[in-house]
Amino acid sequence: MAEDMLRADPRLRVQTAIALVAATIVALIALFGFQSWLENIGQLPGNDLLILKLRRMIGAAMTGSAICLAMLAWYATHKAAGIHAHEQWPLPGTRVLRDTRILRGEAALRVARWLRIASLVLMLLVIGIGITSWRMLSG
Repeated sequence: MAEDMLRADPRLRVQTAIALVAATIVALIALFGFQSWLENIGQLPGNDLLILKLRRMIGAAMTGSAICLAMLAWYATHKAAGIHAHEQWPLPGTRVLRDTRILRGEAALRVARWLRIASLVLMLLVIGIGITSWRMLSG
């Protein structure tokens, strides 16, 4: 039974914690920067300019979100293809944050199907966000 478990990688845990702290710091800097930018344009005379700049900023942020979701959809599809090829989840050579039971055969293929469904949903979101972003940036 022990061979059906993939043991946690302590080094990966540390790397993940560092990445999460760094991402949090970057997000806070971006949040405060956006807040400062918003206060500065709020001081400008005329609401038309404010609305135009806000639409552009929101459109650009939505475009960035759509790109991130598209990359996540690709990653899910890529992992699903790997699961299908090896009929195992987690895939061989994967490092995990915590002890994880290895699924093989039909159980692993179920994970692959769910990843493909998630990828499809993400791509539908990408299309919706992309259309909305295009409208925000062009209008």
